[in-house]
Amino acid sequence: MGNIDYLFKMSTSTLQIRIDDKLKEQAIALFDRLGLDLPTAVRIFLKKAVAENGVPFELKDSQRISLKGMEVLTALNEDAIASGTAGMTDEEIDKEIVAAHAESSMG
Repeated sequence: MGNIDYLFKMSTSTLQIRIDDKLKEQAIALFDRLGLDLPTAVRIFLKKAVAENGVPFELKDSQRISLKGMEVLTALNEDAIASGTAGMTDEEIDKEIVAAHAESSMG
């Protein structure tokens, strides 16, 4: 039994999903321009996800700050208030940076 025989013996399943009509139309138009039909594009996505053992592109939520991030920002703000630097202007911050660099290069 060769590789071709194996391909014909693979079992298949039907996958049904619900998506917005407009999204479906946009996806069909895009994949048509790429020479693909929608089912083939979905199969490519699934095969790539399995091959990479995850979603094959970066997922991020740029609108959310993690709890740890908020804790760090709160701590930095408290430090700035305690040191008297909380209300510094950009120019004052720049001067502090220049002074710190000068001090570190001297010592």
